[in-house]
Amino acid sequence: MTKEKTDETSHPVLQNAPSLPFVGSLITKYSGVSFDMNTQYENGLEGRRRFGDFFTLGVPGFGTGLHGTLYSITDPNEMMKIVRNEGAHPSGLVEKIWALRKGLKDSNSAIVDGEDYGLLGKGERWKKQRTFLQTGMLCPKAARGFIPGIVGAAEMASEIAPSHANDLNNYLNYCAFDMFSSFMFGELTNTAGSVITTTTTGEDGNSCESNDENVKFVKAALGVFHHLDALGMSPWDYFMVEKIGIKTKQYRAFEDLWDTVREIGRKKLYSFMERHEQGNLNDIEKASYFASAIDRQASEGPDGISRDEMVELCLFALMVGVDTTSSVTAWNLMHLALNPTVQNKLHEELSAVVSQNGGKLDANVLSKSSTPYLHACIRESHRITPAFGQVMSKSNSKSAVEVHGVTLPKDSVTALAHISYDPTYVDNPRDFKPERWSAEAVSSRKGTRSELVDHPIYRDPFSQGARRCPGSRVATNEVLSIIAQLVLDWKITSPLTSLDDVPYDSGLIKPIMPRLEFTARA
Repeated sequence: MTKEKTDETSHPVLQNAPSLPFVGSLITKYSGVSFDMNTQYENGLEGRRRFGDFFTLGVPGFGTGLHGTLYSITDPNEMMKIVRNEGAHPSGLVEKIWALRKGLKDSNSAIVDGEDYGLLGKGERWKKQRTFLQTGMLCPKAARGFIPGIVGAAEMASEIAPSHANDLNNYLNYCAFDMFSSFMFGELTNTAGSVITTTTTGEDGNSCESNDENVKFVKAALGVFHHLDALGMSPWDYFMVEKIGIKTKQYRAFEDLWDTVREIGRKKLYSFMERHEQGNLNDIEKASYFASAIDRQASEGPDGISRDEMVELCLFALMVGVDTTSSVTAWNLMHLALNPTVQNKLHEELSAVVSQNGGKLDANVLSKSSTPYLHACIRESHRITPAFGQVMSKSNSKSAVEVHGVTLPKDSVTALAHISYDPTYVDNPRDFKPERWSAEAVSSRKGTRSELVDHPIYRDPFSQGARRCPGSRVATNEVLSIIAQLVLDWKITSPLTSLDDVPYDSGLIKPIMPRLEFTARA
């Protein structure tokens, strides 16, 4: 994966994709820019083919001004100028999700105070809420402490993987919820094991009564994300709901699902708080993130966040934890099923390491030093099939900044495009080769154009800077755990033979999984 290095003193010329007021570049026949959510990988390549490595396009609700102007770039070093220009109160993508902000406000979420949207804003309340939420998540030592529970949830989920062969996308959503619940509550919910697939179409059958609400929560959370994606790409809904104040059919559907998420999530959280106050938590629950959050909130006093804010923040984290992890896990599982040689090599590595640990996964087994090929597989999956259409989007909140020799005004919105599956930068980009991430392969790219893909900004799907996903370490441990456990337990095969045959879904990009075969390992 080496490409000849270009002249670093030259800059790509800024191009402008056609755009109109209020609708931006969303009319593809006019702009030549595709926003088809089911071809997001292809859209990025085609956009660069038409407009180059530095261009503007209009995305109302996300960009700035009447056109929703957004700058698209491909050089991570130029993007770091934007990251370093974030300021004390940086802007982030979540600020642009207007329907979610309105949903929180209309439901009287304590995250919102008047026109201050807290975690979904960028002021002092954002900083206070963000600091509280990330404490106990981003710290490496703290994150490692939750791995036993996550591994326990992964073990339970892996046992029944074959029974979900027809509904793997749903199964992985339940796995994500179960693993995050072990972190949040110290609870092994086993939602994945409670849902019985009864049809060949992959529809859910019956679920254990004790898990009915968990299943309902997961389905509602996924519905929320689906409608947020649709609302975010609809100037009509944005104008009617935000500007006129008329709730559209799409927004009402989102609102109903959001109400379900809040009802079930808040019930779980307040029930846990009541048992905490009564001293009825077991030792595992006492060591959970939420138990620690309750203690921290109480100790901070009036200068900290309120109890209601704490509940709403943890509810938000519980909802978000369903989708991102399952998307990343699904792509990893799909690549391993399509590449049996890679899967066998990974199984050999994992088997050798766990044989020295009683056959069990733990924090040491899942470390990069112990299982480098596991980490290389996950990095390679992210390279070919990232979960988001863009690496990140940010605003230069402090001041104007020069990018590729052009001065971008303060508060401009810039998106970094993926180059990791672009043949301009990567040899045979559709081939799944975890060996690309060996020390030798990385060293061989030094001094070539291909070395851009080794930039830390492309390392994972969790963004960079002050608004990096606060749950990134937890999510990474979840992906490591479930993929490692599945490969240890099963030989996984696909009826498909090429990545080109795998369709993918919109929003957080995830493969539409075919029926995979799970054969027990000897």
